[in-house]
Amino acid sequence: MADKVKDKELGKVLRGIEKQLKSIHGVLSGLETRIETLEGTMGHNIQRENPLIYSKVLMGTLHAIEEFEIKNGRGVVAKDLAAIRNVEAPTIYDHLTKLEDSNLIFWQRGAELGLKPHNAKFYSVSDRKEKLSDLPILMALPDSVVPVAQTIVRASNKGITRSNLQDIVFSLKEQGEKGWKNKTAKQLEEGLDDTLRLLMQRVLISRKRTPEDDKYFARE
Repeated sequence: MADKVKDKELGKVLRGIEKQLKSIHGVLSGLETRIETLEGTMGHNIQRENPLIYSKVLMGTLHAIEEFEIKNGRGVVAKDLAAIRNVEAPTIYDHLTKLEDSNLIFWQRGAELGLKPHNAKFYSVSDRKEKLSDLPILMALPDSVVPVAQTIVRASNKGITRSNLQDIVFSLKEQGEKGWKNKTAKQLEEGLDDTLRLLMQRVLISRKRTPEDDKYFARE
């Protein structure tokens, strides 16, 4: 008789434990769903609920842009950045808008850089660690690019027109400079285009369009 009573009491205890475990499992499932929701909407929701976390998320995106530039020598498009950050397109566009509004990043069209997609925006960080006026940066450029880059640097904040740069490359041909000698007039034009695109991809120069002629400036 005593054994039956003990078994009955033990059964009650076990059923109570089972009920508590189910309750705990329900709470954990709820938390898991909540975490997945936050991760899946790592933009507006986190911004509302915890601005500090959101700012860290933005800085993570900024760092990803900078790392991409260092590795690839050009800016990054939103699609590739979303894949790197493992977020959906609306979220990455929200990050880019916030960073651009804060003047932490800027973009250039693919058409300006000679990159595809031509209409895409290639994002770069505003705080540049590389400057064309830095000798190690300048001398690390291809031999044919260096004299053109030096000319742009010497022009300082006045800039230099494309027409003037065309005169420079024709002069480089006459001097027998490496990368320019023995080239036709068409090849000189194409070589100048390639040089300017490379410098713009590296965000070492900027271009200002005017009705008369394009002007190029070394970025500071």
